[in-house]
Amino acid sequence: MSRHVFLTGVTGFVGKVVLEALLVRGVERVTVLVRESKDRQGRVQSAGERFAKVAQAACFSHLPPGWTNRVDVVSGDLEKPDCGLSAADVGKVRQDVTHVVHCAASVEFDLPLAQATSANIKSALSVLELARTCPKLVGMVDVSTAYVTVWRPGPIEERLAHLPKPAEELYAAFQVAQGDGREWMELTGHPNTYTLTKSVAEHLICERRGNVPVVIVRPSIVSASHRTPFPAWLDSPAALAGCLLYSGLGVVRAFNADPSVRLDVVPVDVVASEVVRAVFGPMPRPGEEVPIVHATMGIQRALRIDMAAASTIEWFKHRPGVVKTPAMFVGRKDHGFDGVDFLRRELPVQLQKAALKLLGQKKAHRRLTRADEKVQYLNEGFSYFTHHTFDFVRSTPLEVPGFEPREYVRVVNQGLYRHLLSRDETQVSFAGPKHDDARDDRTWLLQRPTNNTTLKVFGYSLRKTFRHCTSDVTFDRPSFEHAVAQVPPDALVVLAPTHRSYFDFLLASYLCFQHPDLGISMPHIAAAEEFGRIPVVGPILRDSQAFFIKRGVGKEVPELGEELRRLTEKNASLMFFIEGQRSRARLMLPPKRGLLRALQNTGRRFAVLPVAISYDRLPEEASLAKELAGEPRPKMTLTGVMSWLSKLARGQVQLGRVHLACGAPQMLERTTDVRTLSHTLMAELQRHTTVSSFHLRAFLAEHSIPGVDETWLREAIERRGGRVVTSDLPVPSPLTPSLSYSLRNQWQHWFAGDVLARQPGNAALEDHLSRYRWCSTPLAECEDARVDAVVEALYAPVVRDYREVTKVRAPGELKAVEVAHRPHLDGVVQALVSRDIVKPTDDGFEWGANATQLSGFHEACAWRGEVER
Repeated sequence: MSRHVFLTGVTGFVGKVVLEALLVRGVERVTVLVRESKDRQGRVQSAGERFAKVAQAACFSHLPPGWTNRVDVVSGDLEKPDCGLSAADVGKVRQDVTHVVHCAASVEFDLPLAQATSANIKSALSVLELARTCPKLVGMVDVSTAYVTVWRPGPIEERLAHLPKPAEELYAAFQVAQGDGREWMELTGHPNTYTLTKSVAEHLICERRGNVPVVIVRPSIVSASHRTPFPAWLDSPAALAGCLLYSGLGVVRAFNADPSVRLDVVPVDVVASEVVRAVFGPMPRPGEEVPIVHATMGIQRALRIDMAAASTIEWFKHRPGVVKTPAMFVGRKDHGFDGVDFLRRELPVQLQKAALKLLGQKKAHRRLTRADEKVQYLNEGFSYFTHHTFDFVRSTPLEVPGFEPREYVRVVNQGLYRHLLSRDETQVSFAGPKHDDARDDRTWLLQRPTNNTTLKVFGYSLRKTFRHCTSDVTFDRPSFEHAVAQVPPDALVVLAPTHRSYFDFLLASYLCFQHPDLGISMPHIAAAEEFGRIPVVGPILRDSQAFFIKRGVGKEVPELGEELRRLTEKNASLMFFIEGQRSRARLMLPPKRGLLRALQNTGRRFAVLPVAISYDRLPEEASLAKELAGEPRPKMTLTGVMSWLSKLARGQVQLGRVHLACGAPQMLERTTDVRTLSHTLMAELQRHTTVSSFHLRAFLAEHSIPGVDETWLREAIERRGGRVVTSDLPVPSPLTPSLSYSLRNQWQHWFAGDVLARQPGNAALEDHLSRYRWCSTPLAECEDARVDAVVEALYAPVVRDYREVTKVRAPGELKAVEVAHRPHLDGVVQALVSRDIVKPTDDGFEWGANATQLSGFHEACAWRGEVER
């Protein structure tokens, strides 16, 4: 039989996830009732318009395209007969519906009793009566709350809660009640009108159901998803989410609660699963008791309030965006709550109000008053729940694989941060002008867990420096957390960043300094020997845990081995650059394996973390451009360092956006094949190197391609596995050729599969990609003219340069050939040497044994369909 579900409450948190669960289960059709409403401007929003916004929620993002075609939207009002549906909609519902799920409710605790009665009792009875008229009805689920039962010591079972008077009598009285219904709550023992009216609604559904097969599902405190549709989804700051959110932001600093109380908090996907299981499961026959199902976690998996608060404070204090540095007192009034609340909230608020009133800032005064009222409400409205542990029991065990209370608090906090604060954990700011951790620089410095004065001064200086020379410095926190979590306890951590700038070691070290919570101690840095010889700079770097090595020796250096053994005996973490020297043009250079072998010779076990550092622009751009033009690399001098610092102080260095991400850790042991390891590290570095929108705009400034804009190019890169972050750095005009080619080198490897599919067997492209493509990029979209144009713009210059170089008539001409991009010349020369077409001499090149193959190689480099330019 085709299943057709009538669902209410789809605009709510639980209702959305129930709809997603129904569709994932394969339900053929769902009719959702949505009430018209007015927006803030007073414009009426139709049911269809409201559902269109609902459908944009992230919880539906994993459904296949076109999923809304399985959903019918009807306009209605649950507090009216026939749920306020039109005659046509009522007829269709009665004709087609096989199952009913009633999720709608008003979860406000302080609604006037008559209003809460209409929202929670009248609406439930209206849905029941509509279900009664559906001839195909198989079953109905009413979503209630586990807190319909007034607290008492001992187990709370799955049965109707005690009421002091008949439900019908209470319902009649509630409908005409005036005010907040305080006298009725005193009579029943309920803490608010929500739990009171839901309790009465359960009784009336059971009494009035007749032949309607009904199951009641009772969730406890509903919060972020645990597993589905994905972890940490939530869209409401209600209940626990609001308490944790305001605690984490530093707004709530005293919590009126019994620290030992356990809160039964259930993930929303667990609730949705129970609802779907109930509506398609066994239903009661006429005359049988209505089954009641607790969608609760049970006391063994409940969250201790003090643990939840402490975990939240710890989680938020390491993330930007807090209002104040989080701190929390958790205790009852007899623990001193009133005094702490006065000092932490009431006194500062009253002083601020007085100042605002004196200054005549009425709007700010009203905002502060409303914010303070919210804080007070959290303590007053939830005190009943935070002073009593409810022992909800189920008749059948609830299986939630992998659930652990402390870990779940972390999941909830992730959801708050991502979905309510709109913060992206994969782009967490840790430096620069957009970084705000609610700490002044002095307080921040005092909180750094190190006694190394040089590191503290360095860290303090960098904190200020990054504000002047960057627009934002971010890192992919989950990538680092996942990497660190995979490091075996007996392994030492080695950071292996990409090398584009001398800033690299400062950024990677500063991340460890700023975020000791990542679990990576400040690394000892393997720096080039020339740095150690610079007056003033060398000693400072040595005090900052740098040690100096000779590059390009080509054999084992005893001094290096001794230094590494000394550091490994201290269980120190290390940092080195696997590319050896800076890449002048942002290409991934062949790895240098000497230090990896030296580490291997220590006999210790290492976890090498590839750290990809991506810049909009580089500090050394001007000097790198000169090197690309053929000039020798300048020596490091104190004068050069001071000159650069002077430019920085004058605001002449603007790097734009900087982003760090970590790849999968690679284990280095005695038996590890170092060559294979080095290639894997390069692949991880390239895979996690981020593209910025600045890089894309720079490309588009020079290449006007029909149908290709920044959005299209971003999506094309993401389809191929790349990551694009947003940058507001303007593209320089004019854009120099060296900068233009370097910027596209940041991301052109993502189109390698496309160019190889279009130009199979092209010797220039195969040689070029064999040197600079380390991660697999197999995707090829061969039927798109836009991809054709992008591929040609990216790779035709490579082919033209290879073709130009292979026109030489004598080996001595190789160094003098003018090419668009210097690395192309270097690549061609290496290709010719490897083929023994030419061979190096002391002062240049001469013909090799296979010199006659030059013309054939030249032809093999031709671009298919190329018009020579």
